Amino acid sequence: MKRIADYFLRRKGSANIAKDRLQIIIAQERTEATNRPDYLPLLRQEILAVVAKYIHVDMSQVSVDFHRKDNNSVLELNVLLPENPQEVRQAATQEA
Repeated sequence: MKRIADYFLRRKGSANIAKDRLQIIIAQERTEATNRPDYLPLLRQEILAVVAKYIHVDMSQVSVDFHRKDNNSVLELNVLLPENPQEVRQAATQEA
């Protein structure tokens, strides 16, 4: 009789726990993706155009991220600037 009770009262295995956690993570990512403003891709392009106007940078070295922190929306821009200031001046004079 104890075997029958053990069969029906079996604890959740690690696979089921991992599945539940993964479902929670996916739900959170979907929520974050829907909370991003529609204008974000256009804003990103315009910001990158302004940066490229003054500084010669590899666009793969620029990242733009939007996230929420507390009750605030945060737009984060990371640009890897050239080490040589001369490169910055040359790019600015070439554009002018």
